[in-house]
Amino acid sequence: MQKLRIGSVAPDFEADTTQGHIRFYDYIGNGWATFFCYPDDFTPVATTELVIFSFLQKQFAERNTKLIAMSTNNRPTAHGDKYVSHKKWIQDINDISPTPMDFPIIQDKEGLLSRLYNVLDESDVENISGRVDVTTGLAFKSRTIYIIGPLWKGKHHVRLAFKYPAAVGVSPEVLRAVDALQTADSTGTRMPANWIPGGDVVIPPSMSDDEAKEKFPDLKVVKPYLRLTELPAKKGVPVETVYFLKGSLVSMGQKLENGQLKVQTGASEYSITA
Repeated sequence: MQKLRIGSVAPDFEADTTQGHIRFYDYIGNGWATFFCYPDDFTPVATTELVIFSFLQKQFAERNTKLIAMSTNNRPTAHGDKYVSHKKWIQDINDISPTPMDFPIIQDKEGLLSRLYNVLDESDVENISGRVDVTTGLAFKSRTIYIIGPLWKGKHHVRLAFKYPAAVGVSPEVLRAVDALQTADSTGTRMPANWIPGGDVVIPPSMSDDEAKEKFPDLKVVKPYLRLTELPAKKGVPVETVYFLKGSLVSMGQKLENGQLKVQTGASEYSITA
């Protein structure tokens, strides 16, 4: 099983998905991709992630970033002769999300792509089975998200990877990471901890002081090796904070219900069309 690291070539593959047969590189094109790897459908934390990613689809598209998920889908039907369709899981996600899920889920019931993308836990390698208990998933208990960069020398490469346990969900931080990577690429700067668009960026040590002052006249020297400069956020590309609160999806303090934003103002609230 190959080891995928930052900078590794992202393997190309063909697979069946909820939107038909795809070749991965054709699906991405010359843009970016965010690739989620899940062990099973109908798992609660993964469901909340896909609900929020569905809500953020437009923002990823504005960043030329395709979304795609993969699930081993090891939940057998009542008859036990085949697996429940990913499309049923998507129906559940769409019941919760105010925005229909528009990106595909790859079928990986044999776990071949899980091996190809190295998402197996070492402790699970001996447990590979197409019919393991649905609460553990096929071969791996953790989740992995890859951010894959645009074509370079004819190949897509892994730019960032999240490896996290089943007990913890992620979502908006992935969008922030895409922003950070793209901004670093386009400006030649580096992103400090907890950076968001509009925040200061780091001038790399490889840039001389004279070059830095010419390119960034407003730079601030915190330490000789730590130089910061302002970098205005791109107009029209918002960063959304979305989370669950009291059973509802909340966006920037606004509760989303049935396609409407319920804006809370003290003890009262009013609705506007989302």
